[in-house]
Amino acid sequence: MTFLVTPTGAKCYRLFGIGEVQEVEIRGNIARIKLEDLTATLNIYTNKAIHVEGVKKAKAGEEKAFLAFLGNVRVRAGAGAGKRNIILAEEVGTVDERVRADWVLNTAWRTMERVELIRSTISSKKKQENVFSDKAILKEALEHYALDNDRLDALANTAINAVKSLWQRYHTTAKEMIIEIVKKAEKIERGVEREKLVQALKNKGLDEALVEEVTDELIMEGRCYESDGGVLKVMAI
Repeated sequence: MTFLVTPTGAKCYRLFGIGEVQEVEIRGNIARIKLEDLTATLNIYTNKAIHVEGVKKAKAGEEKAFLAFLGNVRVRAGAGAGKRNIILAEEVGTVDERVRADWVLNTAWRTMERVELIRSTISSKKKQENVFSDKAILKEALEHYALDNDRLDALANTAINAVKSLWQRYHTTAKEMIIEIVKKAEKIERGVEREKLVQALKNKGLDEALVEEVTDELIMEGRCYESDGGVLKVMAI
């Protein structure tokens, strides 16, 4: 059975991923979908029907859509002696942004674990008996990808930057949500109490500590202010 070995030593018979939809092109029964996953942009191909209005809107540039896929890699002969890998998705489905965020964090964590295991294998004079189940595969990956500490640093930085990008986007989204809630509250009442704001955003899945941190940032930036009674309002521009 054909399998792929990643630069960090993961042996994959199938690939699972989640990305933001950038483009959708449908030709007959085949759809080409371009996804961005914070580390790279890739195309997947599928003959599965995509009954999702959000994907159509993403295609038109109207709103974000996130797609999860399970597929395998096929090698196709290209022009001349060249070859190219394509991803054929066996299963596709839309997910919300929180699912994509969880996937990025978990994948980054597991990538860092493998990077450190490979690093210890390279640097240790003693054999690492339980690092990888298939020593031949690891040896081949080390040679094929020319893995050394510099290359491992680059792979680790890819995972770290993906998490940083996610955190920055999450931070920005949290700010927008806070401003929206405070503005809505001002139309009905005199503002919103911090406790009620925190609870409202906890109900939407945001961490309490993050809400407190971002609220304080908005106050320091002069976009919001808090009265002595703990009521938040948006600063008039």
